[in-house]
Amino acid sequence: MKGEKTPTLKRSLAPYYSSMVTFLLFLALMLLTVVDIRRGFLFSSDYFKVGVPAVVLNLHLGHLPLLLIGGLSVWLAYRWMTGLEKGLKGRRLNLKTPTMILAIVIGALLVIDLFTYRGVPTERFLEAGEMGSGPGPMGIGRTIPIANLPWWLQPLGEGINYLLVVWHAATLSMFIGGLFLVAAGAGLMAKLQSRGFGSHLAGVALALPQPFCSCCAAPIGGALYRKGASLGPVLAFTIASPMLNITAIILAASLLPTEFALLRIAGGVIVAVFLTYIVSLIASRWITAEETEIKHDRLLSWSTKLMTAYSRLFNFEKLVSQGTPNSPTALIADWLRMTGRLAKIVIPILLVTASLTAYAVQAMPDTGNNLFGVIITSFFGTLLMVPTWTEIPFAAGMIAKGFPAIAATALLVLPAVSIPCLIIIAGAVGRTRVAITTGLAVFAVGIVAGIIFL
Repeated sequence: MKGEKTPTLKRSLAPYYSSMVTFLLFLALMLLTVVDIRRGFLFSSDYFKVGVPAVVLNLHLGHLPLLLIGGLSVWLAYRWMTGLEKGLKGRRLNLKTPTMILAIVIGALLVIDLFTYRGVPTERFLEAGEMGSGPGPMGIGRTIPIANLPWWLQPLGEGINYLLVVWHAATLSMFIGGLFLVAAGAGLMAKLQSRGFGSHLAGVALALPQPFCSCCAAPIGGALYRKGASLGPVLAFTIASPMLNITAIILAASLLPTEFALLRIAGGVIVAVFLTYIVSLIASRWITAEETEIKHDRLLSWSTKLMTAYSRLFNFEKLVSQGTPNSPTALIADWLRMTGRLAKIVIPILLVTASLTAYAVQAMPDTGNNLFGVIITSFFGTLLMVPTWTEIPFAAGMIAKGFPAIAATALLVLPAVSIPCLIIIAGAVGRTRVAITTGLAVFAVGIVAGIIFL
């Protein structure tokens, strides 16, 4: 009897697995189409470019059928999977293994899409032998011209320009963050929950293939913290992603003078690995006595209350407490729902803080290649937010102008943290001092790097 049931069970599972494969194939088609809309590489020509000189969209007539086919097929595959799953659950089958496989493949597709998003311009920059450095908050020009706006509206225009440039990377970060929240396995979380240095290195390793800017990495770090990861690995992931991702290392080694390339790579290791570990050790002393100390800290009481209120936006426990999804369709539903919650938090914060950062840039004084210039660059560079590896063309421009100390400082402080990154960290962990200490440590490292090149 048992031998007869096995072939029957395999035949009933075959359509179910086919529905999963169909879902993944057309999800991959949609991701490829969207990244081509951002980068414009699938079709040889006839792209209608939206935004000059910073291109927001590369539109082609071929995108429409690809999006229609991909979107409709993904929805139909999900409905097909849902119907088949109801029959399988009646047989009391354990669907955790297919769920885990689906999560891994979706994560791999998102990472591949991210590498494509970063890899296409990287290849173009390498072919040209340089990276463009121009006006605008990202150094690649502005989609929205702001010169004709009143001075008090120009920072808002810069904030919108920033969102128009990073929309694809920010979207991927929210999808990956949502997937982390609902599907992080016990083995991964067990490695990130420890306070040891090995767990810290696991956070760094997790960041290496993911070239996020600091404001995109921070929501994922906050998601990991809420999932149960220790503070050290969370800080390591958040800072290592913009500083030590493979794309940034390749670009630094290829496009910068040797001594600056070594500084970018070695400095990234120092900041992302050792500095974050030291900050986590310091912060661990506060966590146990936070409730008693906070009443006597008048200087930070207002910001702590603000971040406590903000951290409620990161209250993912309602979904996380349900545990890991026990079926592929539950995984997909929870993943999309969690991504939507992340989007409600990240998008407004990016716009507001990008605009505030632009106001800060207006107040930044002109400096030279001296200690004062290094301090000013380190201060504003710690607060500014830029896409990952944007610091490389900025530094190249400073080197060409004869400001090597400014370039050295910018190489370390620009990618490491930013105002939105620090705000999200503070809100996620519920402790403002952690974010302040992290920012001050990056600021100090930037000064040291600049002094070396004076």
